[in-house]
Amino acid sequence: MEKYRDTIGWGAIIIAALSFLPIPLPALPPMLSSSMFMLLPGLGSVMMMIVPMLLFAAGIGLVKGWDGGRKLFVIWAALSGLAALGGFQYSPNDSIVDLVIITACLVVVLWGDWRQLLPPPRR
Repeated sequence: MEKYRDTIGWGAIIIAALSFLPIPLPALPPMLSSSMFMLLPGLGSVMMMIVPMLLFAAGIGLVKGWDGGRKLFVIWAALSGLAALGGFQYSPNDSIVDLVIITACLVVVLWGDWRQLLPPPRR
């Protein structure tokens, strides 16, 4: 699963970088429902800028093999998953595509390592 983790990292970097280019591109699959962030009063435009930056940083961390990359990817997946769930009644097809891609990427990224994300048990 390590080589697939690198592929997801490079894909995250490319998708995040394309979202920063000032050219009129349509939204790409894991970010189809990201416009739901604009419904948050006062935080919408900030979230629209932070989410691609978070995806870019997570992609770099995944490519480098850092543990922080997996944690940032989980945070990005949680935020994007909530946006996809929020947009389900407006555009169910886009939301389903986003959720399937996010879930598949999370399975690959966290394969065998999901317990490292939990805090250590108390004694």
